[in-house]
Amino acid sequence: TGDQLQGIKKGVLELADVVVVNKADGEHLAEARMAARELSTAIRLIYPRETLWRPPVLTMSAIEGTGLAEFWDTVERHRQTLIDAGEFENRRRAQQVDWTRQLVQDAVLERALSDPSVRRVRAEVEQQVLSGELTPALAAQRILEAIWN
Repeated sequence: TGDQLQGIKKGVLELADVVVVNKADGEHLAEARMAARELSTAIRLIYPRETLWRPPVLTMSAIEGTGLAEFWDTVERHRQTLIDAGEFENRRRAQQVDWTRQLVQDAVLERALSDPSVRRVRAEVEQQVLSGELTPALAAQRILEAIWN
């Protein structure tokens, strides 16, 4: 629905450090500029004034090669802003903790799912889910039981 799409766009804008509207050339130039204005308005609504960095919205043309220098300058300015505020290192450390957790999760999952009896149960319940005989929740429960046993 339209509301869901708006929610997705808002979520993406909350993650962005820079927003670039490409194809700002030829017959698409006016559309790209309009899209950039709309995105800028949305970002102003999402980010409070006292935010360390409010993502700028840029236009670019890959065909004409315009906007790339401004984009790169913006990336460098963003990085320097984060460094100056001490946020760059904070984010880097948080990323390293997240990566550590993800590596552990991946290894635990791989090990658990590599057990032959678990693989058999997994294959069986996945087929049952595909055929509509079993709900995903019950399938997950059976796989977990096979892991824990």
